Amino acid sequence: MDKWINTAVFLLLGYLLPCVGKPQMLSDFRLWLLMLACVVVFFTQPGFKRQEAKVHEAEDKASVWLILLLSLIAIIVPILEWRFFHFEQLNYPAVGVGLLIILAGIGMRVWAINTLGKFFTATVNIQSQHRLVTHGPYQLVRHPSYLGAFMAFIGSAVVLESWYGLIFSIIAMLLAYRYRISQEEKALINAFGSEYRTFQQNTKKMIPYIW
Repeated sequence: MDKWINTAVFLLLGYLLPCVGKPQMLSDFRLWLLMLACVVVFFTQPGFKRQEAKVHEAEDKASVWLILLLSLIAIIVPILEWRFFHFEQLNYPAVGVGLLIILAGIGMRVWAINTLGKFFTATVNIQSQHRLVTHGPYQLVRHPSYLGAFMAFIGSAVVLESWYGLIFSIIAMLLAYRYRISQEEKALINAFGSEYRTFQQNTKKMIPYIW
C-alpha cells in the first residue's frame, strides 16, 4: 500500500498538477512515458514509511526527505518549462535519446538495488549483520542507485527538451545526493572503519571518473 500511495502522490504533484489549465498536455505521449518511468522506479525499490524516517532519524538526518522534496521539484521544473515554452515542439531524436538515458538509469538502479538486497533502504541505517557490498555496480561507483536515479532525471528533461530544467535538475539532485552520501558514508565508516575507507579510495562516489 505504501508504494501505491507514494507513487500516486508523485504522479499527482509532479506530473498532473503542472497540467492544470492546459488539459491537452494529458494527451501527449511524452508525459505518459515519464509517468510510466516514475511508476517503474517506485515499484522496483522498497517502499518507504514515515515511521522508518523517525526510527532512523539519528543516522539519516532527514536526507530521505530532502531527496524526496528535491526529486519532486526536479520533476516539476522541466515539465513547467515544457508547458510554457515549447509544448508544441516534438523532437523525436531528443525523445529517443532521453528514453535511452532513462532506461539505462532505471537499469542501473534496479541492478544496484538487487545487488544490495535487504541492505537497500530508503533511509540511512545500518542493519544487524550488515555487510559491505563491493561487487556488481558497486565496483563502478559507491552509490550506483543514486547514479541510476540521476540518469533518469536527466533523461526526463531531455525527452521534454527542457534544457534550463535539465540544468536545474542536475544541480538540485547533486545537492540532494551530496548531502545524502555524506550522511550515509559517516554511518558506513562507523560500521566498517578501514574497510570502507579503502573502498572510498578505490571508487568514486556517484559519477565514474568524476565524483
